[in-house]
Amino acid sequence: MITISKENYDRRSVYNSTLRKMKKIITLLLISFSITTQSLNAQLDLAFVSNFSGNSSNSSNRLSWTIASNQSISSFEVEKSTNGKDFKTIAVLVATEKFNTENYTYADTAISADKIMYRLRILIRRSQHDFYSRIILVKSKTNLDDNIRIMENPVRDKLFFNYNSAKVQEADIKIYSLTGKILANQKISSFKGNNLITIPLSSGFVPGMYVLEINTDILNQTVKFIKQ
Repeated sequence: MITISKENYDRRSVYNSTLRKMKKIITLLLISFSITTQSLNAQLDLAFVSNFSGNSSNSSNRLSWTIASNQSISSFEVEKSTNGKDFKTIAVLVATEKFNTENYTYADTAISADKIMYRLRILIRRSQHDFYSRIILVKSKTNLDDNIRIMENPVRDKLFFNYNSAKVQEADIKIYSLTGKILANQKISSFKGNNLITIPLSSGFVPGMYVLEINTDILNQTVKFIKQ
């Protein structure tokens, strides 16, 4: 049988009690630090960013925001998410040299869902610190079942456009002149979701307006574009 003296027992009891108290203090400090950090981020957001909002049109989601102390900002990273958890950077905007209040806008043309969440990552000038804005939700006004969106219009030597397909299917792509002449004709295999398509424009495309047409077994769509 092992016998523990009263003196050793008291020492061990005091040690265990002190250890429990230290754990509680550390836990409280960590909670306090977390709350302080969240509060600081919220204060920075309110101090720097205001009127962060988004509006949807037929071709893009346009974001806008106002910075109260623009000279303190280095750059902005625009981030988007369709589930509110996984955000990815879609653009980096360098802050202007203007002092005090400045307004910014950004147009997201790659709309791949009817509801998209956006936030800003703001980087402070001459500092390693950054913080995030609040998250905003933009509901798209575009019907995402089979549609065409020209990425850059007017276009130069290549035509870039997004085509959202409701399913995996074959699609016929044609480009017409305004007189109805077919200048380009090709078939593609589109997959469900967003398809980014590039069509080189030969020297036969003189500056002017043209019609892009996509035919599937479901519907026919056309959109006009300008060749520079």
